[in-house]
Amino acid sequence: MPETLAAVDVGTNSLHLVVARTTEGGRFEVLTREKEMVRLGAGSDEMTRLAPDAIERAVVALERFQKIAESVGAPLRAVATSAVREADNRNELLERARREAGVEIEVVSGVEEARLIHLGVLQALELYDRRLLLCDIGGGSTELLIGERGDALASASFKLGAVRLTERFFATEGLHPSAVDSCRRHIQEVLASFDRAVERHGFEVAVGSSGTIEQVLRLARAGAGDEPIRTLNAAVLKRKQVAAVVDRVIDARAAGKLGDLDDLDPKRADIILAGVLVLEGVVQRFGIKQLVISEYALRE
Repeated sequence: MPETLAAVDVGTNSLHLVVARTTEGGRFEVLTREKEMVRLGAGSDEMTRLAPDAIERAVVALERFQKIAESVGAPLRAVATSAVREADNRNELLERARREAGVEIEVVSGVEEARLIHLGVLQALELYDRRLLLCDIGGGSTELLIGERGDALASASFKLGAVRLTERFFATEGLHPSAVDSCRRHIQEVLASFDRAVERHGFEVAVGSSGTIEQVLRLARAGAGDEPIRTLNAAVLKRKQVAAVVDRVIDARAAGKLGDLDDLDPKRADIILAGVLVLEGVVQRFGIKQLVISEYALRE
């Protein structure tokens, strides 16, 4: 018997809702998607506290999402990641979500976050029998996982989110010449702890999920004059495309002209530089020639 379910990803940058109906073979059909940019992680690169206005935005979004789920009779599960996980005052959000929106939020570890993203990716791409390296760049953290046949062989969560690094390296107007170099060095230093896992297990295919990576692909296609594509799922993002986008974003940020970049989501413009530098760092460090895009991630 088909069942309708609802899931919310309470992320550092945005809240995502997916409503889906189960189908045969343990798969599902997505009925509704909603997103609210709430910036739970804004205000500090350490992310030790959730700002009152960010909590308010999140609760309002959760109230709306709960009404959507109730309208189709779908039980709702909400999972929170980096920003809530690290915040000393996370209980303020959890209690208000429970009291005002009727939503119980489960706070998951970075490793559990990577596991859930992996399961979502396997719903989107036919890669079950192949060893994959998964990269998901969020607002507060980046998850890396090596998996095969549904099992995680190695996984880690790094404090390399697009919002977090923007707060640390690119919080001021303009672009200081040393900021990009400092950010790049920091990314490489943090990623180094995953070297042994990649050397030990290897991988056949690299997979990228998250809004940041999808945005990079859109920028790459727009920069090359390619027509927009309806779906990004299973599309390929090549290493040279990442490099080209990095150069364009750096130049545009330095000139104060990010708004002139074709196909750049205005709500993501202020954090795209940090996000694309994380992707560049992952691609370079682990010798990735191309990534297959998954439109499914944690919430799926």
